[in-house]
Amino acid sequence: MRVADFSFELPESLIAHYPMPERSSCRLLSLDGPTAR
Repeated sequence: MRVADFSFELPESLIAHYPMPERSSCRLLSLDGPTAR
């Protein structure tokens, strides 16, 4: 794995600056490294 593999554009508007009022409104993307699932 290389640092360059993680180079991407991330707009400021997509970065959370404070928590959501309702926790159930939150989302998290999680991948298993070996299977990428």
